[in-house]
Amino acid sequence: MNLADIKMDVSSLPDCRRQRGIKEMRSNSLCGMKREAHGARKPRHIQKYVEVASAAQRVGAVREPPSPAKTITPRFRVAAGSADRALLFNRFLWNDYSNRKMDANAANAPHIVMRCTGEMLADPLLRSIEILLERHDVLNSSIEAAGGNLYLVRNTNKTVAFREVTAAGKTAEEIENEAYRIANSFVWEEYDLDNGPLYRVFLIRLSVVEYILGVALHHAIGDLISIGILFQELSSIYGSVMSGTPLRVMPVRLRYMDYLTSMESWSVGAVCEEHIRYWVNKLKSAPVTDLLPNEKRGSNETVSGLTAEKKFQLDAETSRDLKKTAAQLKTTLFTVLLSIYKIAIRRMTGQDEPAIVALHSGRLDAGFQNAIGNFALEVAYKTCLAGNPGFTEVAGRITRAMNEAESRQPVPLDWVRRALAKEDIMFCAPGINFISGAAARNKNPLAPHQLYFTPPGAGQGCHGFQVSCAIEFRDVGDAIKGSLVYMKGLYDESTIHAFMNSFVKTVSDVISESEVMTRQSKIPEM
Repeated sequence: MNLADIKMDVSSLPDCRRQRGIKEMRSNSLCGMKREAHGARKPRHIQKYVEVASAAQRVGAVREPPSPAKTITPRFRVAAGSADRALLFNRFLWNDYSNRKMDANAANAPHIVMRCTGEMLADPLLRSIEILLERHDVLNSSIEAAGGNLYLVRNTNKTVAFREVTAAGKTAEEIENEAYRIANSFVWEEYDLDNGPLYRVFLIRLSVVEYILGVALHHAIGDLISIGILFQELSSIYGSVMSGTPLRVMPVRLRYMDYLTSMESWSVGAVCEEHIRYWVNKLKSAPVTDLLPNEKRGSNETVSGLTAEKKFQLDAETSRDLKKTAAQLKTTLFTVLLSIYKIAIRRMTGQDEPAIVALHSGRLDAGFQNAIGNFALEVAYKTCLAGNPGFTEVAGRITRAMNEAESRQPVPLDWVRRALAKEDIMFCAPGINFISGAAARNKNPLAPHQLYFTPPGAGQGCHGFQVSCAIEFRDVGDAIKGSLVYMKGLYDESTIHAFMNSFVKTVSDVISESEVMTRQSKIPEM
């Protein structure tokens, strides 16, 4: 099998329209097959979470009043141009955006690394990369710091950032381990920001018929959708080069540099100001959301300091029940998990309007769909939970909040934070991230499968968010894995333990409510 046999359907990439713009990545839709569950049903539970040190009922339900009719504000549009330098506002590049503190090297790198069996020829792969560079000039860009800002600069030279190595070892196991070590080092190796390029492709040979192929991007020029586009196009172009047939890739309709320059111009206009003012009014009534009970919350708390991590896992039965709940409510698994997260925070803290920061794909125009760039934006979902509403009502309120956010994008949350800061309001809210995809390995040992490499430490923010804590859910097919990253200077062990207990109890209550609704729906009418 060679690269031409690896297929990545566009439907496997995040669909901001279907999922309301929430970032997701169906990792093993490239090659994986969902594994069947075997054995007797286990009691519903959440596996004991493990600390990982790192550097760094419907009772009295209150419905929200209907929103008044509003005029649809014109959306941001990208103007085609020929700019070779553009201002970066990307949240991944800053330690403290409001105070203009930069830390460009700390950005995590989105990547896809595939373990394959078959033939892989370096020369056709090099030619495929050259064609990619002609399609996406942003791959050859670099970063320039000037006047307290970061700029993306397009380089005229086209540098093929490709490395080919052969893993060494005396046994197959040693060779495999060495190959994984090399792949991990290639993924997280620092980029030369001053000169670029800000992408890399590598081929690691384990044997004559076994290899690892990896692609990675610096977050300045790519998000999870972009890395999927990059790998998909590389696969398709390689197949065309090998077979001598015309390319089967869509024309690129949008340049990331044009997007950045258009955003810079749009940010000083009246339309953008209207969007920002809307979110300022929306968020300033509940500017601080955290995991601390009301009596322990102080106005001088900060989000600086080292981070720690709690890992946990929802077992297969619990994960299936949550997916059934999503299907029953005709919503997404992300919405269910976000609702549970909010309810757990309210139970823990007593806050009636918790706000949570999530990711929006930012790709609201058709021209964005095959463009490489970091379009991902943070968006804050604030939902009223007063009156102890049932889960169905909570999910409905959150869906409405998500739809409202969809109509108000794209406005980077950092811009809203800065506007709030001018009114002496510090906005702080937990983050949530959701990655979907059946990661269960294909039972066919010859089929390619994806390798995952975690960032070296969680010291830079929380899963990429500039927040006090963030929870990430990864749907791996058989189960849902979770990770709560939090600021050690703000939360102690007892607070995190209490929140995890609140989260566990909320999951159990949501599933029980869903089961009651299922039984009621099956009662025949008299």
